[in-house]
Amino acid sequence: MRDGVKRCKFCGKEIGIITYGIYRKCVVDAEAVTVIAAPDGDEYIRVDGTKVKAKEIPYDVDAEGAEPAYRPHRWSCGG
Repeated sequence: MRDGVKRCKFCGKEIGIITYGIYRKCVVDAEAVTVIAAPDGDEYIRVDGTKVKAKEIPYDVDAEGAEPAYRPHRWSCGG
């Protein structure tokens, strides 16, 4: 993550802020998950800030095309 790790002021979980484009930022969960691209999947954020439609898979599954990505924090924030 480029901008570092902080705590959410609403729920207290660790979050990361990823900068993409010009002056655009996205708040994500601090832990990366492994995803595989799928056209009917959810939106995840890659480390470089690009978005990908993908489905989450377990870490121990060795699938072709699997990559690390971050969940947008709004999915897990209760605040």
